[in-house]
Amino acid sequence: MRIVRFALTSALLLSGLAVPRAFAARAAGQSASGSYQFTAGDHYVKYVKFDAQALDGGGAAGSLFFSDEAEVTYTDLDTAGSAEEKHKGYYLKAEVEGLLVSGNRAVVCGKVTDASIASLVGRRVLLAVEDNGDNSKEPDRLTWGVYLPTDKGWTPSDAEWKKDPGVGASWWATDAELKDDAGRAMPGDETISVKTFALPAYAFAEVRDGAGDILVQP
Repeated sequence: MRIVRFALTSALLLSGLAVPRAFAARAAGQSASGSYQFTAGDHYVKYVKFDAQALDGGGAAGSLFFSDEAEVTYTDLDTAGSAEEKHKGYYLKAEVEGLLVSGNRAVVCGKVTDASIASLVGRRVLLAVEDNGDNSKEPDRLTWGVYLPTDKGWTPSDAEWKKDPGVGASWWATDAELKDDAGRAMPGDETISVKTFALPAYAFAEVRDGAGDILVQP
């Protein structure tokens, strides 16, 4: 088990944001983009820059960059005697793979392709944003998270069966008390994506001294 603890104590770290070639095939439709410099409860500066565009046929393309001079403690609990690694300051870049837009809110997901901390590469990242216009009355809002890829490495089966007929089975789960319940396929896809959490479930960061603009195009 690997644990990463982020204690946000930060100053701005800047890096270039390259737009993937896949953007050439993007569709004129839903999009979310922006750059935002802000502080949170720790009073230190953070920076995010992103550009996500829905593609014809599904999915999305674009890039995401986030930086924060945070104190990060990394420990590999699978290795006996593994020492804690502390990093003061980090950045990550991700290639956008998904976009979900609803009204003035959007969720962008992607895979980390480059980071100042090697253990972050390959992880999934989610960025949820809320576009509140020109920020004159209410500032734009955002929140983010970095997640380990799902890797079970085993297949559940009944130990009393030499060949469990249930292995690999799938079904459709619905609420029997709701006639109009659309239900969902089971087992579900556990890959972190824009559909992992419902949009209303995101708790936005307490942004202070925000500067920049976020644009969500339904």
